[in-house]
Amino acid sequence: MYPGGPDPQHTTYISRISTRDSMTPEWIRRRGFIVLLAVCLLALCAGEAGARGPGINDIQPYDTIFVYEEGLDLTQLRNATTNNPITALQKYQDNDPDRGVTKSIPVADDTDFEVQDILLTGGEYGPYYAFNPTDGRTALVFIREPTIYLDVVLANPYHNEPLTGLTVSSNTRIAFRIASPDVGSFYRAGGVYPAMVDIVLTHPGGAETTAIGGISLAGLNISSTRFYTDDPGMPGAIPLSGLREQGTYTARAVWRTPAAFDAYAADTEPVTFTVGNRVGIDTGTLTPTPTVTATTVPATPTPTTAAPTTSPTTAPTETATTAPTGTATTAPATPTPTTAPLPAALAVAALAVALIGRRR
Repeated sequence: MYPGGPDPQHTTYISRISTRDSMTPEWIRRRGFIVLLAVCLLALCAGEAGARGPGINDIQPYDTIFVYEEGLDLTQLRNATTNNPITALQKYQDNDPDRGVTKSIPVADDTDFEVQDILLTGGEYGPYYAFNPTDGRTALVFIREPTIYLDVVLANPYHNEPLTGLTVSSNTRIAFRIASPDVGSFYRAGGVYPAMVDIVLTHPGGAETTAIGGISLAGLNISSTRFYTDDPGMPGAIPLSGLREQGTYTARAVWRTPAAFDAYAADTEPVTFTVGNRVGIDTGTLTPTPTVTATTVPATPTPTTAAPTTSPTTAPTETATTAPTGTATTAPATPTPTTAPLPAALAVAALAVALIGRRR
């Protein structure tokens, strides 16, 4: 105890806390939990996407399914109490289940369901609710299209240098960039990613191949939203020295598995590059052209005519001319590799600060 009564410093500290709490905005005190919940949801969204299970065809609530898929088991979307079979997947106006139905996809057998593209000709992708006449809405799923994109770039560490439409030399090393945001995020069961693509290269003469210089570009797993063919675990950088002819090459990524994607889903748009005589493209620098320096020729001395006297004649003196000095040529700088993006956690923290601070 402080002599003579309570510690005045302690009393002052308690008073400051009480004053600060009383000054806290009403919005923060009433909605602080909502702000915290929003931050947590954002953090979950930024993390690893959910997976199907136990098998790739077993659909759980909030899973993403793709048009063209076959043999899907929707029984986990049933009402757990009644266990009535799912009879339709319904989409609502403005994605609001309290508004009218804008699209209804019939489900004849919820143990063996196929997402037919003919029922989604208007591109009505997005959230759908499982439905049964007795139970009403039961669980939410998402329907998306399996899309994929391809680009050709310089090999690591120059992935930020695209080569589409450019001419490169045969001593260049390249890589392909493959992106599939939805399939890479949601089409997996546990740690297994069944979707695969082949990169098909068409030679100037028309021949097609999935291998360059002994490197196979067939059966590449879509295990992330974007990857390069020279990433760890991938085939590696591709030396164009393995191509025997010069000219324009065309590459495209085609679906390999699942079989329904291979049969119906669209392949990527073709990308082209030309193999020619350009030097140094593999390092991002060009070979400097040597500079020719001109040399000045010294002037010829003019002879002096002797005077008609008996005195000796002095010989003329020649003056030497100095040649100018050449200037060295500086090679252009090497391009800088792409900088990695900021972590998702920093974005979440920044949003939380913005939400809490906007009412202060």
